[in-house]
Amino acid sequence: MLQNFTKYAGLAQTAIGLLGQFAPGIGPALGGAMGTATGGNVFNMLSGAALSYLGFKGTESNQRTGALGIGGLNAIVGLLSAFSMSPIGPISLNESMISWIINLAIGAWGLIAGFMKKKA
Repeated sequence: MLQNFTKYAGLAQTAIGLLGQFAPGIGPALGGAMGTATGGNVFNMLSGAALSYLGFKGTESNQRTGALGIGGLNAIVGLLSAFSMSPIGPISLNESMISWIINLAIGAWGLIAGFMKKKA
C-alpha cells in the first residue's frame, strides 16, 4: 500500500498541479476542483513529483517519510480549505468542496499508508 500511495498519489497530485497551472479552464468543468492559484499548483507539482520519485526509486523508509509528510500536509490543507481559512501566507487555497475532499482523501491515504506495518 505504501509504494502504491507514493507512486499513484504522487502522479495524481502532479497532474492536478499541472492541469491547474496550464489548463485553468478544466477547473470549473470539474466543479472548481482546481483553481488558478499559482502557489497551490506549484506545491502540487513539486510535492507530487517528489512523492512519485520516492515511489519509483526510494527506499521503504523514504517512502514512509514521504507518505507521512505529504499525507499530513494534504490533510492540513484539506481541513484549512474546508473551514475557509485561505490564504495561508502567499499561497491561496482552493475552497471548493471537491478540492478539499481530494486533499483530505490523499492526506488520509498517505497517513494510513505511512503508519501501516509491512505485512510479513
